[in-house]
Amino acid sequence: MTGKSPPEDYFFRYPLRLEPASNAMYPNAVTEMIRAQLQCLLNLVVPVAGGQEVKIDGFKLLRDRDKVYDIFGKKCDGDHSEKTGYQDIKNATLYEPRIELIKAELESLLSVVNLERESEAVEVDGFRLKNLRDWLVPSAGDPIEVFGYAGARCDADCIFCYNNGNPSSLSLGVLKRSPVEEWDEVMTRLKYFSAEGGLGLFPSLGSIYEVLTHPRIFEILRKLREKTPAVFRIATNGTRLTPETISRLAALSPVYLYLSLNSASPARRRRLMKDKKPQVAIGALPLLREKGIPYATVIVPWPLDSLAETLEDLERTVAYADKHDSHLIQINLPGYSQFFSSKKLYDLNEVWSATAARVRELREGTSAPIVVMPSLFEENLYEERKNRSEIIGLVNNSPAARAGLKKGDEIIKVNGLIVSCRPQARDILAALQQSKMNSAKITVKREGRLLDLSASLHDFSYPYSDNVDRHLGIVLMGTGFRVSYLEKLKEMIDGYRARHVLFLSSALIRPSFEQALAESPLFASGHLTIDVRVPRNNFFSGNIFMGDLLVVQDFIDYIKEYLEKDGRRPDLVVIPSSPFNLGAWRRDLTGRAYLDIEREVGIPVELLDCATVYD
Repeated sequence: MTGKSPPEDYFFRYPLRLEPASNAMYPNAVTEMIRAQLQCLLNLVVPVAGGQEVKIDGFKLLRDRDKVYDIFGKKCDGDHSEKTGYQDIKNATLYEPRIELIKAELESLLSVVNLERESEAVEVDGFRLKNLRDWLVPSAGDPIEVFGYAGARCDADCIFCYNNGNPSSLSLGVLKRSPVEEWDEVMTRLKYFSAEGGLGLFPSLGSIYEVLTHPRIFEILRKLREKTPAVFRIATNGTRLTPETISRLAALSPVYLYLSLNSASPARRRRLMKDKKPQVAIGALPLLREKGIPYATVIVPWPLDSLAETLEDLERTVAYADKHDSHLIQINLPGYSQFFSSKKLYDLNEVWSATAARVRELREGTSAPIVVMPSLFEENLYEERKNRSEIIGLVNNSPAARAGLKKGDEIIKVNGLIVSCRPQARDILAALQQSKMNSAKITVKREGRLLDLSASLHDFSYPYSDNVDRHLGIVLMGTGFRVSYLEKLKEMIDGYRARHVLFLSSALIRPSFEQALAESPLFASGHLTIDVRVPRNNFFSGNIFMGDLLVVQDFIDYIKEYLEKDGRRPDLVVIPSSPFNLGAWRRDLTGRAYLDIEREVGIPVELLDCATVYD
């Protein structure tokens, strides 16, 4: 015993705004206090009476029950102080809005009273959380929930960085703090992180930069390794991947890197990423193989100069990654928001279509699997039949590759279990890999014939890793559409006894959804109309069209436009939950609760629970 007291937890501190609120609806400060508290509270909970949900939008005072006060004006204010040491309230709005509620409660109370201590008024300008165990939330047990907070800076400046396309109003953001402050927070998060118990402190950051730039990152990773055997999945731009760094990472095995290489050409990488020493990242690939660290080579084919030059460089970079046993080659199709550029930079359909076409050519002569993200774009472009369990790649030296499976095979059965769609294939393969079985029989369709192949589940070598891979080394075209979503949809529609449903999908998932809808016996009744529509990404704009990037206002604008043009009001609006999946509180990227949609349009709105399909 040294006699030293244990270090205090990091203080999660939040500022208060004490001047009158700019979004006040009522001049009477006491009434406004009640309204502001109810507004934020009703973005967290849904009142229930007799077991049934009750949607409310106003209140009465017991002393004056003739007057109704509206609750919802502008959304809860997310303004925050720039004072050093304060957490960003905008992140709390998205990930832990109960903190936003506390802020609204305190600000509204302090607008009508002063606090005292020993008969003297006390001026406060912030608050801090007390017992952090009260703020534990379910955790997936991913170590990045801890070490990700070290990634607040970057030593590259990629011309396509999505952070440059985020508006200042966005809830996602990185706090500008010293490495010491970051260390204190990381150590506190590590203290409460329990992979086995499935608990961790609430998240507060929405994006990270380069964790390897933190001066104490290896101390963080070593302490984290003492607590969990889980894989460290680290995204890196590669600028720090010197021989020494790679050796230190290898000592922390299992580690998996998402290496944003982008180009194997030093000159092009220098232009794309402003990397002063591009040879470090390029030269890291053979060193990673030498140290046994599996990695994905990530390439963003940003149309620098001409599209032809971009595709030629893509081909050379893929060949380089394949030569050095890349576990996976991931092609992220480029996009930009209006906040990145107000001018059109390139034709998205031309760039995406040409890139997908070139990737399909490259797959024929490349041993490493190549995926296009979002994968649904490629599927919609080339596959008439959606959701098939066709193999587009195999991890080198994986059990599936050594069993003789090939690109183009369609999985029909696994150990006698019939596979009807891509999600089912992934689920069965994942369960099989996690089992204690030694072998498996996989039936595939190849050139019209059925073949039975036997896979030894423990027969593999680098770059395959049983710590990283989940499907025996088989790579399919994304997650696919789960038919079980239709069962949830039917229950939802029946619950409302709806006959006209407006389903707001995305351009990418719509073809798969409509195929599944047409083939499902659940919706054979002629008394039900499901109108599938695709809202525009007005908030991000630019050339963004991803459904997962739609925000509450986009949905509100589209529904109002639909009502004006269609003339018939739907009984129910259904939205896939994926635009609200980032946090657990059903908020969009601006921090706004989905409940605002129903309040604005006056039609019941429900979220259909589904996984994010961007992979």
